Amino acid sequence: MKRFLVSIFLGTLMSLSLLTPLTAQAENGVIQLAAQERFISLDQAVARVRRQIDGEVISAKTRYVNDRPIHYVKVYDRGRVRTIRVDARSGRIM
Repeated sequence: MKRFLVSIFLGTLMSLSLLTPLTAQAENGVIQLAAQERFISLDQAVARVRRQIDGEVISAKTRYVNDRPIHYVKVYDRGRVRTIRVDARSGRIM
């Protein structure tokens, strides 16, 4: 009986230790947002911009504006640099 109780205690302790990293990761805005709703990745946003605009992608990054993720994709197009914004939630080019 004592061995049984010890194994239950150790099993519970191990499962709690496995949950701790997930809880810490959930504080990250991107992971938390992914758990709440679907959104497009930065790579998907770059692919959408490439299909829409005939230019060379220079850089891409994600920023939060009013707690809303927006992908910014810089494109060299017709002799000038343009910054295209893509709504990460809807995938719409803004």
